[in-house]
Amino acid sequence: MKRLLFLLMAGLLLAACSNEIPEGDRVPHRGRTILAYLVANNNLDADLKQNVVWMYESMAEMTDSCCLLVYYRPRVGDTAVESPVILEFLSDGRGNINERTAAVSPDFKTVFREAVVRKTYEETADYNATDPAVMLQVFGDMRMAVPAESYGLIFGSHATGWMPADATVAGRAFGIDGGYSINVPELRDVLAQSFGGSSKLDFILFDACMMGAVEVAYELRDVADYCIASVMETPEDGFPYHTMFHYLCEPEVEFQSICNAFTYYYQHLWGTCAAIDCRRLEDLADAVAGELHAHSDAEGISLESLQQYGRRLSSSTDYTNFSFDVEDFVRALNGGEVPDAFRRTLDAAVVAKSCVEGSRYDFPDIDRDRFCGIGMYLPGAELQSVAWKEYYRTSVSWFGAVWGMVDR
Repeated sequence: MKRLLFLLMAGLLLAACSNEIPEGDRVPHRGRTILAYLVANNNLDADLKQNVVWMYESMAEMTDSCCLLVYYRPRVGDTAVESPVILEFLSDGRGNINERTAAVSPDFKTVFREAVVRKTYEETADYNATDPAVMLQVFGDMRMAVPAESYGLIFGSHATGWMPADATVAGRAFGIDGGYSINVPELRDVLAQSFGGSSKLDFILFDACMMGAVEVAYELRDVADYCIASVMETPEDGFPYHTMFHYLCEPEVEFQSICNAFTYYYQHLWGTCAAIDCRRLEDLADAVAGELHAHSDAEGISLESLQQYGRRLSSSTDYTNFSFDVEDFVRALNGGEVPDAFRRTLDAAVVAKSCVEGSRYDFPDIDRDRFCGIGMYLPGAELQSVAWKEYYRTSVSWFGAVWGMVDR
C-alpha cells in the first residue's frame, strides 16, 4: 500500500511539473524545429504577440507536422505574460496543435493558453534577454526540450545591423531589453556555442531592422547556412508569418517565396528582403577584395550616385551611409558594368531577393535594377557616430576580410 501511495504521489508531482523541461535522452523530432527568440521588453510587444498568433494560425493550416518553440521575453508589467517563458506548439498537419483542435481567429491570450509551457524564467530586476549568459541558457533549454534533426532560428526585436549598441546614441545591434542589446560578434559567439559544429542552424531569419547587411551574414557564416533579412528597416508588423511561415518548415526552404511574401505584404509601404547563403560569403569577400585591388580609384566614386539603404529619422537617429548596395558599388568601380565572374559569385551568395520599388517615408529611392539584396558599409563614408567607424575597423570581420586586405 505504501508503495502504491508513493507511486501515486510521484505521478501527481510529475503532472504538476509538466511545464519543466524533462531530463534524459529523447528521440529527436523528425525534420526541422523552428525556434523563435522574441525580445518584447520595448515598444514592439504588441507586434511580436501578433507574430506569435500568425505563426500559430499558419501551423493550423499546414498539411505536414511542424514543431515551434517560442522564447518570449515580455514587456515588464505585461499582464498576459508575466515572466520570460518557452512555449511549445506541435502541429500534426490535420488542424490540431498540441493535440487539440486549433483555435479559430485566436488572439494572443488564446494562443498562450493553447501553448505547452516548457519553462518559465524568474523575472528579476537585472534580467536581460540579450545577455549572452541568458541566451546560452535559453538555447540550451530549447534544445533539451525538443532535440531535433535540425533547427531554424527566428530573431524578433529591434536591431541596427552591424552598428554597435550604445545607450548614448541610436545604435543597437540586436534586441532592446530595458535599454540593453547585444552586438553581432557577441551574438555570433553565443550561437557558435549553442549551435556550432554538426548542429549548425539551417537558417537565421532576422525579423529586425537592417540585419541584411553583408557584414552581419559574414559574421554568422560558421553558425548558419542561410540568413534571411532586410537591409532596410523592417516595418513594425514584422514578417507576415500567416502567409510565409509554412515555407520555413519545408524540407527545402522556399527562400524566394518568403521574400516575395514579405514585399507583397508591404507593397504600399516599403521593404527589402533577401536570403543569403552564408557558406558562399568567403568567396564573395574575396571577389569584393579583388575588385578593390583592381581599381585604385574607389575614393573617386560619388556616394550620392550609389544605391544606399540608410535612413535619417531625426538629428539624433541617422543611419545614412551605413550600407550601400554591393553590386552597385562594383558596377561603379567598373564604369557601369558588372564583371561576369563577380556576378556569378554574387548570385551564388544571394539566393533570393525582392524589394518594394520607389521612395516612401523618407527612405532612399529603391531601384529594382540596382538592388542586389545586400549592402555593405564603405569605410570613409560619414556616419552619425565617429565611434562606429572605429568599431567597424576593429570588430567587424568583413572589414578584415575585404578592406583590411587592400593596401590603400
